[in-house]
Amino acid sequence: MGLVKKGNKLWFFEDLYRDVTYGFEVSRVVVPETDTGFQKLMILESDRFGRVLVLDGIVQLTEEDEGIYHEWIAHWPLFALPKPAEHVLIIGGGDGGVAREVLRHKYIKKVTMAEIDKVVVDLCREHMPSISAGIFDDPRFDLIIGDGAEVIRAMKGKCDAVMIDSTDPIGPAKSLFNTSFYESVKDALKEDGITIHQTGALILQPFEAPGSWRQIERTFDDVRVVQFANVSYHGGPFSLTAGSKGKRVFRDADRNAKKNYKKAGIKTSWYSPEITAYPYPEFQKRLELDKYGEEIVMDIELPGRKRPTLNQVKKWSRDTCKAIKMLAYGEPIVSNPELGEGDTLVQYIETSAINYRRFGDKACANIFTCASLPVAEATDFSLDYFGAGSAVCWHLPRGSFAELKDVRKNTAIYKAALKTTEAHGIDIVSQKYRPKLVESAVVFAPDFRLPMERSLSSAFELIMDIYDCDYSRISNCDTVARWASVEFPKASGLAALGEPDAPDFGHAKKKTAGPSVIQLLERGSNISHFSMNWLMIVVNIVSREAYPVRKVIENAMRYFRGKTAVCWIVPRGLKTHNIADIADNTLIFSVEQK
Repeated sequence: MGLVKKGNKLWFFEDLYRDVTYGFEVSRVVVPETDTGFQKLMILESDRFGRVLVLDGIVQLTEEDEGIYHEWIAHWPLFALPKPAEHVLIIGGGDGGVAREVLRHKYIKKVTMAEIDKVVVDLCREHMPSISAGIFDDPRFDLIIGDGAEVIRAMKGKCDAVMIDSTDPIGPAKSLFNTSFYESVKDALKEDGITIHQTGALILQPFEAPGSWRQIERTFDDVRVVQFANVSYHGGPFSLTAGSKGKRVFRDADRNAKKNYKKAGIKTSWYSPEITAYPYPEFQKRLELDKYGEEIVMDIELPGRKRPTLNQVKKWSRDTCKAIKMLAYGEPIVSNPELGEGDTLVQYIETSAINYRRFGDKACANIFTCASLPVAEATDFSLDYFGAGSAVCWHLPRGSFAELKDVRKNTAIYKAALKTTEAHGIDIVSQKYRPKLVESAVVFAPDFRLPMERSLSSAFELIMDIYDCDYSRISNCDTVARWASVEFPKASGLAALGEPDAPDFGHAKKKTAGPSVIQLLERGSNISHFSMNWLMIVVNIVSREAYPVRKVIENAMRYFRGKTAVCWIVPRGLKTHNIADIADNTLIFSVEQK
């Protein structure tokens, strides 16, 4: 929304979120919106907040409460260190507030600040000098105008702490939210060093801190989230995520902080080692989740070979959203208005997608969400809606960070039926099975046969979770659309039907974290979701035709620069009722990119 006239008053409303905002009355526009070459900058004045720095429609700091953020991001890691810091690297921080707080530590010999946008530095020095408080004239301070992701590569083993004071992962900050960057940060740290990164509002940006937690956890020896709040960062609890080079650093951090704070004699207004700043238990639980989402896959027995119409399936997709307490986005996308044998319907939901296709007397449904999925309710509703006696179900963890054997253990295959003694609910009427764990070489072998090639099913589904992908690739709608519409058909030999649909749900919107893409195929579909903050892709490809599975997996990993993948092969449109055979022909395997 930006600047808005309300009567004879000028107000500013923040643009960060689609569905919620906050605003304040503006007494003066100090610097009108200016294109810096990297982002759009404004400096406003407010009677309540003093001067306010705004970048790309998002409040970065106010004179009234900037000290909360700057004191915590600077003093929390410096006092937690087992010995005094001498060299600190700040990435971003062009307003000078972090450097101001760091230079209050008398043991600091050098502060290097890498800021990509010189205009931010110049305008903040001119119009908000209280933030930097003269640090640009301190002989210990060295300013580098450049990309922090490039600067840090020359800092191997030189830094006691690295403080990443960036905007959210858009615009010039994109290069700072990926695993290779964090690896460079760890290389820059001395032993027992700490890095700390702003990672957003814990409620309104629900994937930003968990995404950084996962990247830092994979790269550093320990990880910690610091929680605090200030008024100008809308959304309540705000987070910093820290990683250590050395396993004992955070174990001793609280004790070190109290001792070092007392010894330093620094007077702080907002930071205190007596404030633990640990996240609320609910946030800690979310951080430690070992999976990105979950999915229920169902082959539903249609009664009397009944064929649901397009309108009936549309209603099922909409009502399923209600049953699992999710919101539908847009109208369903269909491959054929007749919705005949093998045709696809996809309905976006707030946390990913629902899809449907029919093979003979089997309604084949998928419900995937990157939030918690009420599986029993989804199954109960679908069986009841289609008047079905039973369904074969595959319940899959998606984007799990567990070992492959544990992913297999948490994948359940079973037959479910409606309860006969109650109005609602399901019974699991078979043994629960697990997929068959195989080496990728088995699936990649020339003589490997897919389920429909063995007359077990009408089609098959290749499900892929690809990890440690390149941020710039998975965050760009045009790039993901090109993969789905050009690169994937080329690798698979399957013909694309129409244009891809590739909306960007946005990094800051509730329960979503990047683009999705639907590419309908003449004999199937490719439905994929891209997590910008978890650097992950979740892919579902259903096909009635065989194709080179190895070529498709390796093409996707190479295109998105993913390092590892967990894959399932699932028979769809089942021609057998033997649940043991179905489980034995549901395969799970992992792939590493060479």
